[in-house]
Amino acid sequence: MVKLIWKNLQNHFYLLCFILMFVLLINLYMRRKTPVTRKSISPAQFRNFIFAGRSVFTLENSSTGNYITFRIKSIKKQGKVVPNEYGVEAKVLGDSSSGYTFMGFLNLNRGTFKEWGSTQRGSISYVTFYWLMRNIGKLEDFNTLSIYHEGSCCKCGMPLTVPESIDSGIGPECKKKMLGGSITILKNENLWDAKLSYEDNIKAALFKQPRMWNQVFIPDDMRLQKEFKAHHILDRFGVLG
Repeated sequence: MVKLIWKNLQNHFYLLCFILMFVLLINLYMRRKTPVTRKSISPAQFRNFIFAGRSVFTLENSSTGNYITFRIKSIKKQGKVVPNEYGVEAKVLGDSSSGYTFMGFLNLNRGTFKEWGSTQRGSISYVTFYWLMRNIGKLEDFNTLSIYHEGSCCKCGMPLTVPESIDSGIGPECKKKMLGGSITILKNENLWDAKLSYEDNIKAALFKQPRMWNQVFIPDDMRLQKEFKAHHILDRFGVLG
């Protein structure tokens, strides 16, 4: 009797494992078949997006129809993220056969980009990336430029599902972490005033220390104000001379 019960339990266990495995395979299959939720983002949103840690984005020139996709990922050493250091990859004209090519290392603290391997300074990917870094503070001036995220969170790399997150390219939990991290930075620098709103605190902090621009999360509407134009961003980045 005991052996019969045990055998039935084993059969049920094997059946349950089979069902779970089947559901998992179906889920993986559907994920691969689900189209990427590519979404256009504004230059203001892009400046919060690009250096979040795992950004994937496409730049398109509507006058020529040319486009290029970049992947910018934080550098880790001994399992910890190195602040303001990134690896840069590029895929030109949607080339699905060769995939991404690793271009080199970007250091925002030093304002340098170190090419890697066979990366040529005259290549489309290098010239475009160089142009992007030099003009990141004034992308609104280029009417033929369109910027798209590729459906994944710029910070953690997970697929975006919430409408607001799809609009901005930042997942809700990651956005909370970015806001919380910004407040912590301001408090550590003695730049946080509990009586002021987040936006007013950011404004005051940037006027005192403009080189904090890439260290904190900037509200989108602030990006369009004249007092926060490119000189603040370039003062922070100093990218590529």
